[in-house]
Amino acid sequence: MYGIKVWLSEDTKDWYLLRDMDDGVVHVWDNKEDVINIQKNLKCKKSAITKIMSNAILDRANYKRKQLEHLKYFLK
Repeated sequence: MYGIKVWLSEDTKDWYLLRDMDDGVVHVWDNKEDVINIQKNLKCKKSAITKIMSNAILDRANYKRKQLEHLKYFLK
């Protein structure tokens, strides 16, 4: 799984993982090509693709994906 590190300043320690503004869940992608397409549209000082290794981050992202899939199923 891949994520995007984002820097808003020149400080190398001042980065964060791209998150959803509503619930704070880190955005993760399965395909690197998808991440590259999203990264092109970002407006920030610097960004980098990173592999997501934390189980907590992956668990929250997968839980959110499942919720959205169930919602789409019931809204058909």
